[in-house]
Amino acid sequence: MSDTTDWLADQLAQLKSADQSFINKSIYQAAIDLAKEQEKRAQQSQDELDGRIWSPDKW
Repeated sequence: MSDTTDWLADQLAQLKSADQSFINKSIYQAAIDLAKEQEKRAQQSQDELDGRIWSPDKW
């Protein structure tokens, strides 16, 4: 993961551990999962773009 995603996940994890409400803990966990999924999709998109740019079929 990127530094930004790691930082965000750490901050949300701290908030999650400090909170007593099950609903809030669930929201924090969902936000962590969302950040990780967005990071994964961004990397996949970058990899696809790199693959298309360097494809010999497109030269």
